[in-house]
Amino acid sequence: MKSLRTSLVLLALALAAPAAAANGPTLHFTLFAQTDLPLGQALWTGREWLWNAENLGQIEAADSGGGHVRPFAAFDQGGEEMRCAVPPNKYWPDGVYCHTPDNRIVRLNRDGSNLTVLARLPAGSNSDGAIAFDDAGRFGYALLAATGGSASDGGQLFAVRKDGRVQPIGSYPGPGGAENIAIAPAKFGTASGWCLFSIDHDSAEGRLLAMDRKGNVKTLATGLGNGLNPIMVVKGQHASGGPAPGFYVADTISRQIWLSDASLSSGVVVGTELTGDFWWITASASGFAVVPLTTDLPRQAWNLEGSSFVP
Repeated sequence: MKSLRTSLVLLALALAAPAAAANGPTLHFTLFAQTDLPLGQALWTGREWLWNAENLGQIEAADSGGGHVRPFAAFDQGGEEMRCAVPPNKYWPDGVYCHTPDNRIVRLNRDGSNLTVLARLPAGSNSDGAIAFDDAGRFGYALLAATGGSASDGGQLFAVRKDGRVQPIGSYPGPGGAENIAIAPAKFGTASGWCLFSIDHDSAEGRLLAMDRKGNVKTLATGLGNGLNPIMVVKGQHASGGPAPGFYVADTISRQIWLSDASLSSGVVVGTELTGDFWWITASASGFAVVPLTTDLPRQAWNLEGSSFVP
C-alpha cells in the first residue's frame, strides 16, 4: 500500500466521478473473503487461491470458497508490490511464477517449495510486479513482465523464456507506469492478443495501453479516474469445481476480497486503485468503447491491487 497516498484518498473520493452510469452495465459486489494479509493480489490458479501481501513476502493459499487458508510461501520480495501468475498451457513447466519488486522473475513449485530465480529484468529501479503469460501466441507463448509503476515515467516490456533468456519487446510512455498487465482477448479489435497495461499515474490519471510483439504501442483509453490497478480480461468458460464466476478484487487496506457477478461478454474490465470505479472496454467499429460501470461497491478508501476474473 502506498502510505503517502492514503491521506489523499478522501479528497480523491470527493473529486472522482460517481461510479454509477445510467447507460452502463451493473456489477453487484459481495464480500468474498476477509484475509489477514495487506493484499497485493488475489490469484486463482485453477486449483486454489493464492493471496500475496504488499511488502511482506508472504503468500497464503485457500480453497475455491476462500476457506482452509494456509501458509504457501515466504521470502524476501525486495520491495512493495509483487504479482504472480501460473502457466495457461504446457509450454511452460508447471509452477507459480512471480515478478518481485526488485525485478526478479522467480518460480515456486505448486506446493510453494523450491524458490528459484529464473531471470532478472534489466531495470534501474523497483517495479510494481506486472506479469502475465501469453496465452494467445502473439508473443510466442512467453512469460511477459513489465517494469515501472505508479511513480515511474513509463517502463519496458520484456519476454522471458523458459531457459531464463530476457528479450526486450519495447518501451511504453509515462507519466506513471504499469500496475498490472494482461493479454487481450481474441475479439478485441486491432489489439487482439496484444499485451494490455493498466497505468497508474500516482493519483492523477488512469490509462489503458496496448503493445504488440514488435513494441508498437496504442493508447486505448485515457482519463480513467485517478490511476488504474485492476485489469481483468473476460474470456473462457466456467470450469466445474472452481470458484463462483466473476470479478475478484483485492484490497490492501481492508485486507478483503470482493466478488462481483460476471454478466459481461468478451472484453476488459479496469478499475481505479483508490476510489473503486470501473470501466468496461470493448472493441468497436471506430476503435474501442469505454463505458463506466455501475457498481454497489461501498464508497470508501480503497487500495485495490492485483485482481482476477474467474470465467
